[in-house]
Amino acid sequence: MPKLTKTGYEIGSSEAGAIVLHKTTFQNRIEVLRKHKLARAGVEELDEVRNQNALRRGTHLEAGVASWAQERLEEMTGGTVSMFEPDVAYRKEDMGIASSVDRIIRLSDALHLEKADGSVAIHEGEGIMEVKTDFYHHNRPKPEWVMQVMHQMLCTDLRWGIIACMDQGGKLHFYPVEFDPNMANAMIIAFAEFWELVKSDGEYPPIAEDAKPEFIDISDLLPETNSDVAQLCGDYLKASAEERMWKKTKQGIRDGIEQCMDALGVEHAKLPGFEITSTEVFKEKKKMLPTGEMAPSSKFAIKEISYE
Repeated sequence: MPKLTKTGYEIGSSEAGAIVLHKTTFQNRIEVLRKHKLARAGVEELDEVRNQNALRRGTHLEAGVASWAQERLEEMTGGTVSMFEPDVAYRKEDMGIASSVDRIIRLSDALHLEKADGSVAIHEGEGIMEVKTDFYHHNRPKPEWVMQVMHQMLCTDLRWGIIACMDQGGKLHFYPVEFDPNMANAMIIAFAEFWELVKSDGEYPPIAEDAKPEFIDISDLLPETNSDVAQLCGDYLKASAEERMWKKTKQGIRDGIEQCMDALGVEHAKLPGFEITSTEVFKEKKKMLPTGEMAPSSKFAIKEISYE
């Protein structure tokens, strides 16, 4: 989708996440604020190249993924799915926001999509489709994607959207986004703060990169998830311990086999039911060099604690 919004005077959908969430994969709200201030001063800032490959990939693959998504949605609904690519921006001048929407789609029959909590979203009539190609996908939508579609809803007055994402394995995912009044209100407040800083030449406070996370007690909320998370955590730690034990055991067994092969002076051996190769090979050493392009990754950790 080509850029149809005016930097310095309109917050675009791709900037909404950084402004509300403070930072996203490719930008933070301090950078967005600086870009808009420079634009108002008549200075054009070149986009950083750290996300250039992802942007180009998305641009070239968007049409194909959109067509694929249309076909799949028709199969899922059993009806007709029409769509078009808007050639003008949808604007809400009172909030200083505007959106270049990937596709507006219309369903002839209801679409049922499972949400992250296991419930089902039912979409009918006209809505938004945001097209993504994510080659570091973790089977869930990024928070900034949801914020982007919410921004588009504010601009278009539509009340539902779908994120269609092709992942690194060539699989197509659909994620429903429903209009959330509370989130919308938080976004409107954040946008008002942004424009006040633009007009007053103010600044956001520095982003705390290494702030200690606050661990929230979810004990009272667990019945709503229908999951025994404490049991899952215990099983995870047990599996991790067994994994480390078996890895050590596996290495010890391998050492014993290699020592036996060395003693016999044999590199390729066979026994009833087995063939064994134990030989030394040489491979060219490779260096891992930073590319300057940021890629998302997951961080997951469980630590057993005591309340004594």
